[in-house]
Amino acid sequence: MSMIRINLLPVRAVKKREMGRQVLVLGAGVLAITLVLNTVWYLGRNSTYSQNQERITATRARIAELEKVIGEVNNINKRKREVEEKLKVLDELRKGRSGPVRMLDALSTATPKKVWLKDFDEKANAVKLEGTAVSHDDVAEFMRALQNVVWTPKGMARLVEQKRDAKTSRVELLAAEGAIEEFPVGQIAQFFTSIDLKKAEQTTTTGTPASGGGAKLVRFTITLTANYAI
Repeated sequence: MSMIRINLLPVRAVKKREMGRQVLVLGAGVLAITLVLNTVWYLGRNSTYSQNQERITATRARIAELEKVIGEVNNINKRKREVEEKLKVLDELRKGRSGPVRMLDALSTATPKKVWLKDFDEKANAVKLEGTAVSHDDVAEFMRALQNVVWTPKGMARLVEQKRDAKTSRVELLAAEGAIEEFPVGQIAQFFTSIDLKKAEQTTTTGTPASGGGAKLVRFTITLTANYAI
C-alpha cells in the first residue's frame, strides 16, 4: 500500500503572500495614522503660533499706545513743573516787595520804650540788630517781644497766651485795633526765629549830665531770622 504525498509548498506560499499583504496593510495603516497625527499636531502648533503672533502684535500695539500716553503725561508734568517754578518766582517777588515792610512793622511792634535800635542789617532773611537799652532787663524784654510777634491767617499779631499742650493760642491782632482772637497752634508761626543775644555790655555815654551824658546804657547785638515771607 503506497502513501499519498501532499505538496504543501503552494499553501505555504499563499500564506506567506497573505501575511505579506497583512504586514503591508498594517504598515500602511500605521503610516496613515502617523501622518494624520503629525498633521493634527502641526496644525495645532501652527494655530498656537498664529495666536501667539497675534497676541505679540496686539501687545506691541498696546505698548506703543501706552508709550504715547506716557509721553503726553511726561510733557504735561514738565509743563506743570515749569508753571509751578514760574509761580514760585512770582510769589517770591511778591513776598520780597512786602517783606521788608512787614519786618519793620514787626520790629516797631516788638521794640520797648526803653530800647533804641542803632543799626539794622539784613541779608537773605538773616538780621543783625545793634542798639542800646536802659538795662539788661529791657534787652530781655525786647527779646521776649521779638519771640511773641507771630503771623496768623488774619495778619501780624502779638502772642498773648499759649499754654503747654494747648491746641489753640490767644493773640492780639495788630491790624484790628488790638482785637483778641484764638487760632489753632498749627496756624500760628513766629515772625522772628533763631533769636540770639551776641553781645550785651554796659557803657557810659559821653557828655555832661545836663545833656544826658554820663548815663549808663546797655549796648547789645542781636541776630535773628526774619520770616517775613510767610
